[in-house]
This record gives sequence, C-alpha cells and structure tokens, in this order.
Amino acid sequence: MSLAIRRDRLRRAVLMIGKNADALCDALAADQPNQDSDSARLIEVAPALAALRASIDGVGRWMRAESGRGLLARLRGAGDYMEYLPVGVIGIAAPASLPLLRTAGILAGALAAGNRVTLKFDAASVQLGRLIGGLAPDFFDPLELAVASDSDFAQQPFDLLVTSEPQEDDGAMLARSDKSPVILGRSADFAKAADNVIARKRLKGGSAPLAPDYLLVPEEQEEAIASWLWRAAMQPRANEAALPEAGQQRLARLLDDARARGGEVMTAQPHGPAMPLHIIRHASEDMLVMMQEEFRGPILPLRNYARIEDAIATIQRRPPPLAIYYFGRDAAERRHVLEHTLSSAIAIDGRVPSAAKAGAGMTLNIDHGEAGFRRFSRARQVCREPLVGFARVSARDVGDDLGGAAPALH
Repeated sequence: MSLAIRRDRLRRAVLMIGKNADALCDALAADQPNQDSDSARLIEVAPALAALRASIDGVGRWMRAESGRGLLARLRGAGDYMEYLPVGVIGIAAPASLPLLRTAGILAGALAAGNRVTLKFDAASVQLGRLIGGLAPDFFDPLELAVASDSDFAQQPFDLLVTSEPQEDDGAMLARSDKSPVILGRSADFAKAADNVIARKRLKGGSAPLAPDYLLVPEEQEEAIASWLWRAAMQPRANEAALPEAGQQRLARLLDDARARGGEVMTAQPHGPAMPLHIIRHASEDMLVMMQEEFRGPILPLRNYARIEDAIATIQRRPPPLAIYYFGRDAAERRHVLEHTLSSAIAIDGRVPSAAKAGAGMTLNIDHGEAGFRRFSRARQVCREPLVGFARVSARDVGDDLGGAAPALH
C-alpha cells in the first residue's frame, strides 16, 4: 500500500477526532463519572491527536526497506533486505481505561502500517463507542475503519486481534501462515528453477518449514516444467528417512484424490534409497492437497495460470504464506509480485530465506510511534541471488545419466 494512502487515512483519523473534540470530551466525561470534559481533553483527546500526527510525520521513514548494503554487498551475496507489509484486517477491542487515547495510539500504528481496522468499544465506554460509531462512516469507508458491536466483532475472522484480555503473544493473535508457493514467470530459466525447487523439496523429505508446497506455472509451459522437475527429482540422493505408515496412507489418499479430480501424477523414483517424489500436473483448487489438508511430504502440485495476476490471486485467496519463491528475469513482473503479495519471506531466483529470520516481526506488542508501526507490520525478508554466483550443475548437464528414462504418468 502506498505512502499517500496511509497518510490520507491517518489525516482522516485526525480530522474525525479534531472536528469533534468537544463531543468526544463530553462522551468521555459521561462514561467516566470521575472525569470532566476539560480533563478528558487534556488527558485523552490532545494526546490522541498528537499520536496520530506523529505517525503522519514518521510513516514515510518507517516504511522504507531496510538494506543500505549497496551494490558491493550484493555482488558478495549479501543484498537481502527487509520490507514491511500490512498484516491485513486488525480487530481492536478498545480498553476500558483511557479508551480514546489508547485506541488512537493503536490505530496510529495499524493505519500507518497499511492495515484495515475494526473497533469494538468496552461496555464501560457506551457513549464514546456510540459517538465514534456514528462519526466513522463520515470519514472512512467501512472497509478502511469500522465500529462493530460485540456480537459482530466476535464473529469476524481477523488477521490480528488486539485485546486487553489475556491472549497468546502478549495480547495479540496472528493468523497462521499458509503453504509456501513457487511462482515461475515466463522469463524464468525453467531447468535451473526445477533444480532449485527439487533441492528445497528434498530437504527432510519435503517436511522442512520453508519447503515449497505448490507451483504456479504458465499454462503453456506446464508440461515442459513438469518434465524438468521430474528430471531433477530423478537424480540420485543421499539416504532419506521414509515416511511413517500413517504418512504413507495420507500420501496415497491425496494422490488418489488428485487423480480422481483430473490430475496427472508423475512419480520420480531415483536410483538408490531416496523416496519417490510425486509431481501432480493440472492441479485444481478443489483437490485435498491444494486447499483442504496440510501435508508436508514428497508431493508437489502444479497449478497453471494464464496471467501473472491469476497466480497472485491464487496466493491472495489463502492466508499469507511463510515464504514465496519467485523465478523470473522480468524486473517489472518481479516488482508486481513483490507489491501484490504478503509473506514473511520472499526468495528471488532461488535465494534461500533463513528459517530464523522468516518469522521476524510476526508477534505484536502494543507500542507507539515506529515501534507500533513495526508491530503492526508483516516483516518480509526479500532474498536476492548475488549478481556474481558460482556455476551450478543443472538437470540439463546430467540428463544423460538418466539413461533415456521418461516420466511415468499415473
């Protein structure tokens, strides 16, 4: 989300409070018998406006990507950087004490980070909640900022919930991460990408936290990409732990379901003790392996797309993934993917994100200023390949070792 939109929302929050300061002071005084309108202005309204204005001034600095290592660092392979993305829809259960001040402080960080917000006021703040509920539609689209009743608030599937009640992660809960996709752009080196994807998928038999879960591939290239993946998967591997019996049964059920729904299963069984890897062509979203079950193992669905926007839409229909892998030499397309997806990490052309860094910034405390912005942001590590890399062996270089074998479709 652009800086201009974030600042505009913050300015409208300032206008909503500033233009209705007298009414807000009266509502605060009515809700709290030990407070009059003058003290409400001094203790809550004026500091609330200051917190929002500080976010307007600071958000341009806060949302800059953290890198600063320059071209020389990237030549050495240290060109990764951190960017800050919105979490999504934030639910804020306003506290009973200092309700306007504390809510405005939380709102300042949430809006600066580019999030949408739904508020619920405490039963002790009846007049304040009623007043802001009436004012908000005059300043905000309901998809930007809304005030909900207790029952409506409880039923909404927030990406992040902020409440004064005891919760996990210091009063906040964040939606779990979803499966990690691979996007192959039309400008990608498919053979190199296949080698990289299979290498990541083979780690711990496909159960590593950052292992790719499914591929989004150009529709006219699906058959060629599946062939490259199969050839890469056929290379001899070191000994791998076999799936337990329960895992084998689940795998068989997922493969049977994929076949029943029109998928083609290509099984790569390399020489030696390595586990077979199952590549599913023509994967659809109604398959258990794509949408309905979590399964980390030697199975790799391919879902095709006509436009890159279609691939992005597939990712956006799910909770944000832990990692996204993008392969492609089209700089404009790469930027489009970066700007229209949310994830904890994104790997460009095979650069591998660190498992330790991938979860950075995913828990939240209620802070103000830049700290609040950071806590309401999804920190994403952008991992780029070094400009000068070492030569890699690709499936094309070892294709002769397969003895002319061809993939088997089941």
